[in-house]
Amino acid sequence: MTAYFWGALAIIAIGALIALVVYATKAGRNAQSVATDKAAVGDAQAETATTESMAKAQAEGPQSKDQLLDRLDAGTG
Repeated sequence: MTAYFWGALAIIAIGALIALVVYATKAGRNAQSVATDKAAVGDAQAETATTESMAKAQAEGPQSKDQLLDRLDAGTG
């Protein structure tokens, strides 16, 4: 009778350890996914800022050499 008790206790302990490993693995993967998503957001924001700057420069850019020289002389170019 005690052999069944110890056998059941061993099975329960092994099951608990397996559940802990599965939980820890899942938590690690979730943390990695969050870190990857944050990095992707940072890259996307940097690309968006660059694109916006390029579009603004193209829209507000000088149309002639004289306008460019005027902007450079004014310190805004």
